[in-house]
Amino acid sequence: MKISFHGAAREVTGSCILVETGKTKFLVDCGLFQNHDHNFERNFKDFDFDPREINFVLLTHAHLDHCGRLPKLYEGGFRGKIYSTMPTKDLAEAIIIDLLRVSEKEGELVTFFTESDIDLLMRLFNPVQYGEDRRITEDISIRLRDAGHILGSTIFEVWIKEGEEEKKLVFSGDIGNPPAPIVNDPDIISGADALFIESTYGDRLHEPKQKGKEMLKKKIIETIEKDGVLIIPVFALERTQELLYELNSLMENKEIPFMQTFLDSPLAIKITGIYKRHFEFFDKEANNLINSGDDLFEFSGLSLSKTVEDSLIAQKSPTPKLILVGSGMFEGGRINSYLKKYLKHSFTTIMIISYQTEGSLGRHLLNKDDFVNIDGERYDNNAEACTVTSFSSHGDQTFLINWAEAIKNPRPKKIFVVHGEEETSLSLARSLSKITKKDVIVPEYGERYDF
Repeated sequence: MKISFHGAAREVTGSCILVETGKTKFLVDCGLFQNHDHNFERNFKDFDFDPREINFVLLTHAHLDHCGRLPKLYEGGFRGKIYSTMPTKDLAEAIIIDLLRVSEKEGELVTFFTESDIDLLMRLFNPVQYGEDRRITEDISIRLRDAGHILGSTIFEVWIKEGEEEKKLVFSGDIGNPPAPIVNDPDIISGADALFIESTYGDRLHEPKQKGKEMLKKKIIETIEKDGVLIIPVFALERTQELLYELNSLMENKEIPFMQTFLDSPLAIKITGIYKRHFEFFDKEANNLINSGDDLFEFSGLSLSKTVEDSLIAQKSPTPKLILVGSGMFEGGRINSYLKKYLKHSFTTIMIISYQTEGSLGRHLLNKDDFVNIDGERYDNNAEACTVTSFSSHGDQTFLINWAEAIKNPRPKKIFVVHGEEETSLSLARSLSKITKKDVIVPEYGERYDF
């Protein structure tokens, strides 16, 4: 078989792996390129393969950098099936519709798809349960396992038979950061011939989960004491739900005083509703709380800003206040309005809980630059910026290594390290090479391998 990489190769976004057997061609993910203008332009270029020849897609989860180019694939003629969990299907639909809405609103029309394309695309989804063995074609079978990254996220085990030989490929998708609220811990996989592993945090360690919760608690109390504003940029998917869960716990256990809190992200509000519909995918602790009558995502003082008018009310509301606002990468969403208003004030705290790539606005804030550029204009920056890595939904270096090491009988003959900035991927590859003694590869974009 032949394996080639069409995104997330020595970079974080654009996940897309093509596998070609003698009879079948399939993709693992088909994600959007993000973070920089020149990177986003790559989304409009033709695929390096013919979408009409792709038999099916395995979708690991619903983040845009894994599902965002599916409409482009459809527009190019793909009519095969898309295999995922049911939460991934529902979340992907919400995420892709929002991508179209935001791009149209901001005058950057994503021309490779329309809303009608999304409706037709969703008909191609075939939801599969965790642990279910599914024969896809004459030569390929799959099994979905819980990746513990976001609701419905999947590790794919894929068995491919060529002639008398059968090989097992394991695609990690994005691996979670346990122990995490709401989602289960990532499953351990038994055996693989080839492993494809993400490396977002492959060269660093996270803070303990409890430290992150304590930091959140501390910053809330400090904000109240100085009558200030605490702004937390959030991803609508997963990070928002985890923060609401933690705030609900802090509030109900009286670990923090009452503070007016705004969730200013229509998409996050919609996705929280999807989470509630799929509570059977929650971990045991979350389900126990639900069974006790607790609403995991609501607490006293929380207001949902669904409309532009609601957002203006949140911006003008008196301090102290906590703002959860999209987006976690400081791209799109309503975050810029708050930054323009509050960055100049020393009573403002920006808590960054998501990975920020080099050159991004978030990275400039963490570097404590005296001024930053927002929408082409210069703004003074007197705010405090802090980072909390324990809320990351990606496993760190230690967890990734331990998870890969646990794959035995057989151990992978080849390991492909993907979905990480170049130095990060190379760092994880070096660590894995020392431990596994196997062939560890950090592929370049477009590279093709025989296996």
